[in-house]
Amino acid sequence: MAAIPVPRSNKNWLLIKFRQWHSWGGVFLSVFILIVAVTGIILNHNDFFLHKEKKEKSASGLLTSSTDLASVPVSFTRALELARSHFGDVPLEKIELKDEYGHLIYKVIRGEGEELRIDARTAEMSTKYGMSLSKTGQTTLNWGKIIDDLHTGKIMGLFGKLTVDFTSGLIIALTLTGIYLWGMPMLLKRRNALKRQAAAPHQLPQSVVARDRTPVEVP
Repeated sequence: MAAIPVPRSNKNWLLIKFRQWHSWGGVFLSVFILIVAVTGIILNHNDFFLHKEKKEKSASGLLTSSTDLASVPVSFTRALELARSHFGDVPLEKIELKDEYGHLIYKVIRGEGEELRIDARTAEMSTKYGMSLSKTGQTTLNWGKIIDDLHTGKIMGLFGKLTVDFTSGLIIALTLTGIYLWGMPMLLKRRNALKRQAAAPHQLPQSVVARDRTPVEVP
C-alpha cells in the first residue's frame, strides 16, 4: 500500500498571507480614504464649496459689546431649562451665545459631540447639524459642520471615533505589510543567489583552462 504523501509546508506562507491581507485591507480602506480625501478638499477650500453658508453664518451685528442681554427673549436661564428638558440633569461642558445665520443662537454643549442649539428669539431647538427638534421648526442643514464631523468621524459618535482609530491602525498595518511585500522578495532572491553560488563547484575560467592545456616543448 502506497504511503499518502504529506504536503510540505510552504516556506513563503507568511508572504502569501501578507499579500492577501494587504489586498483585502486596501479594498476596505479605500472607502474611508475616499471620504477623508473628498471632505478634506472641501474643508481646505470651504470658501469655494461653502461660500453661501459661510456668508450666512457670519456675524450680522445682532450681538455687540453693547447688547442688552436682559432684552433677549430667551435668557440663559431659560436656555438651560430647555437644555435640561432635552439632555436631562447632566453636566455641561459649556453654553455660549452666538450670532449665526442672522439669529442669536445658544449653543449648549454636553461633550462627546452632543450639542443643542437654541434660538434666543423663538426658543426653537435643533441639533448641531441643523435638524429641528421642534414640530413646527424649520430644518436648515449645517453642511459645514456635517462635512467637518464626517471628516473626523465625530458624526457617528463613539462608533465613528473607533472607526477612525481602526482605519488609522489599518493604514499602519498596510504600510508595514507593503514594506514587507516589497523587501522580502528581494531578500529571498539575494539569499537564493548566494546559496546557488556556494553550492556550485569551483571552476576556472575557460581562458585559463585553455592556456593550461597548451603543450610545452621539451628541449
